[in-house]
Amino acid sequence: MADKHIYKTLDESEETYYRSHPDEIDEYLATAFEEYAKDGCTAALLAQLRMIARVKGVLY
Repeated sequence: MADKHIYKTLDESEETYYRSHPDEIDEYLATAFEEYAKDGCTAALLAQLRMIARVKGVLY
């Protein structure tokens, strides 16, 4: 039987990255709010905030 691959979602990959690079979170959030100011996409902003909340241990 062949080995099964376990793939990460984009959110999981981003969470892993920002856990390893917490110094980049402020810049990420600034960019998220700038993009929200341009396009007004609440769903994208909330997804980004949710991901950072998980990184910070606020959500599980």
